[in-house]
Amino acid sequence: MDQKSHWDDVFAQNSAFFGEAPSDFARRCCELFQKEGVRSVLELGCGQGRDTFLFAQQGFDITCVDYSETAISAVKEKAQKASLTAQIHAQTHNLKEAMLFSDNSFDACFSHMLLCMHLSTAEIGFVLREMHRVLKPGGIAVYSVRNNFDKHYRAGTHLSEDIYDVGGFVIHFLTEEKIKKLAKGYDIVEINRLEEGSLPRDLFVVTLRKAASPENWELEDTKESKDMNDPMQKFQEFLDATLAPRVLENKTKQLVTLAAALAAGCDP
Repeated sequence: MDQKSHWDDVFAQNSAFFGEAPSDFARRCCELFQKEGVRSVLELGCGQGRDTFLFAQQGFDITCVDYSETAISAVKEKAQKASLTAQIHAQTHNLKEAMLFSDNSFDACFSHMLLCMHLSTAEIGFVLREMHRVLKPGGIAVYSVRNNFDKHYRAGTHLSEDIYDVGGFVIHFLTEEKIKKLAKGYDIVEINRLEEGSLPRDLFVVTLRKAASPENWELEDTKESKDMNDPMQKFQEFLDATLAPRVLENKTKQLVTLAAALAAGCDP
């Protein structure tokens, strides 16, 4: 099942999959937006709107997008019941495609755990470039992503890069190094860690400020170090090379094999 259909099903089966209460990250961002004098906010990957409604209730004009029709229908229905249709503008959109909003349209962009979904590094870079385009000069971009300290990092089925299928949910785990390389066109205000939920999820929360557009938007090589991207493969390559004929004496090979067995049984 593709991820869009998967999320449509998840949202259809549970009207509050992530809970009714807004995220701690959104609460923090409300405080930041108020200090910055933000009025208009673009939310990417709004899901069923738990953070959307917080922003609207705090007086922000919130435009929210998600590629799940089920989620957007739920947001529109809840907005109507709460008499918040003047503050909440919800629409479906696949963020792998260019957004239809005009340049310099929003004071701030907000995204909670959207950029760590089924997006390659290049696709994340594209989304951040689109956010840059629609932000007003000096505008704020804030986002959260699951990181390489998360307990599910390298769990499940490896798909590509640092992307894994964990129980049917495709997750891209980002390192701080990759986040910094993806910040082209922005000034990095801060990168912090935040735990959320009962799992808990380990997140990087990132605050960026729109800077001048670079002459070249092409990203530097954002792949993780090959030695770190798949450490077990590199470990196996090392072991195979070490145990090859005529490389080491038999006694030394036995010691290497014992050490490898002990290391494999230890937590990273």
